[in-house]
Amino acid sequence: MMKGLFSYGLLAIAMCMVSCSSVKMDRKSLAERVDSRDYPSAFMAWYNIDMPEYPVDTEENRIKACAKHDLMWEEPLSQLGEGVDLILGLTWDHKYHGLATEFTKESLSHALENRRRLQELNPNMVCLFEVRWRDAPMSFLPEDSDWWLRDENENIKKGWLGGWEPFYLLDYKNEGLLDNIARQAKIAVECGVYDGIMLDWSGNLEVIKRIRKAIGKDKLIIVNIHDDIEDGMRYKDYINGAFMELNPIDSLSMPVEGLKLYSKEDVNKRNWSKIEEALQYYEENFLEPQVNCLEVWGNRKDLRRMRATTTLGLTMSDGYVLYGDPNPLPTPDHYHDWYSFYDVNLGKPLAKGQRQTDGSWKREFEGGTVVYNPYGNSDVTVAFDKEMKRVSDNSVACSFTVPQRDGDIFVPVK
Repeated sequence: MMKGLFSYGLLAIAMCMVSCSSVKMDRKSLAERVDSRDYPSAFMAWYNIDMPEYPVDTEENRIKACAKHDLMWEEPLSQLGEGVDLILGLTWDHKYHGLATEFTKESLSHALENRRRLQELNPNMVCLFEVRWRDAPMSFLPEDSDWWLRDENENIKKGWLGGWEPFYLLDYKNEGLLDNIARQAKIAVECGVYDGIMLDWSGNLEVIKRIRKAIGKDKLIIVNIHDDIEDGMRYKDYINGAFMELNPIDSLSMPVEGLKLYSKEDVNKRNWSKIEEALQYYEENFLEPQVNCLEVWGNRKDLRRMRATTTLGLTMSDGYVLYGDPNPLPTPDHYHDWYSFYDVNLGKPLAKGQRQTDGSWKREFEGGTVVYNPYGNSDVTVAFDKEMKRVSDNSVACSFTVPQRDGDIFVPVK
């Protein structure tokens, strides 16, 4: 039933390239955008900031809120299904998104303009497109498609059940589906809106290989492999970054009341030391330009956990960070606050972060010093030869104490 789909895909790619060629995109190279951004550097995983100070009631406001981040990704089928507006707004031109060979002309034109506006607000913005490969809602393909994964009774197997409707498993070993995934990835990156592809659900080596071959070496691939170093070892020759979606468990964190209210177990339980090990491995081994994205879930008011997440990322990587809501909450995943901690202008790193003799990590930036004190370590003293300001509480001194599973930024006193 899929006969001729690949040739249609080639035609769609050509049409997309022609459509985009008429739109001038004044954009730095991808490597320049990754390398020239200042720190801290936050990312947006599907969903935007969720706080009154940054309204998202209009498209312009959504773009402004998104522009606070330096990297984002979106996927139209699932986000629109949950009733959440897209930032860029590119949608497939087919009743079944899985069979689409192009984007709607209206959404393409609109997305290019939104991308231009986003880049105007943040010249270092990187935008990715999630391609469905593991599962999808039933509207993704006809029910009789041989790309669905079926049981021994020919019933389509269920996949993710945490969305607005059940998602069903795709047969990603099917050659036709593999070609289709790569084809849609190529269309997405060649239409001028996106810089690369995001894959959820830990990825699959053959899927990743097909996508890399289709999009070439100059576009990004990021995969949700959490802190699973074994996956990183398998994928390291093909991907630019990991989406590290994590919920490290410790004895210090504030509870998330919404989880108790809705009787949901807080899933995705990880530990801080494994996160540290994985992030360092990813930084040392993935393709350039690297775009590792560290997200930790937690109570939005748990500023100590937020600081630990941010300073871990700052001292052990050149990546992006996010402190967001736990997925089991009934709201859309990855909603988050914007913290003043993110607004400190550290500039560029002067060197790699170093583990100190007291067990903490320290890294020097153009605009200050970042210290991360791991979980399970003793309190550490941070001393300077001149007065510095601690960002978390604006205190000024030459010596400060940083507790375990915490971190801070120290900037010169003006």
